[in-house]
Amino acid sequence: MMKTLKMGLFGLALGALGAVAAPAREAAANEPAQMAGGRGDCCSTCNPRFQLCLNSSGNTRVGIEICNAQRSICESSCVRIC
Repeated sequence: MMKTLKMGLFGLALGALGAVAAPAREAAANEPAQMAGGRGDCCSTCNPRFQLCLNSSGNTRVGIEICNAQRSICESSCVRIC
């Protein structure tokens, strides 16, 4: 029962991340990296955010999976030239 609840919450969290990150990813893909300027996050921010997320999630499997998903989204939508 608890495992099912945890997986449901994990799915809900990933769905929320996808709903927020998908428009940002599409917007970043439609404009050149030089045009992103201050609106896009630099790729150098992905690892520090990942570490902060891991530190705050503790040892929970769901928390670690959410951190991995956030890092993946960050790395796929960040501006490489800052």
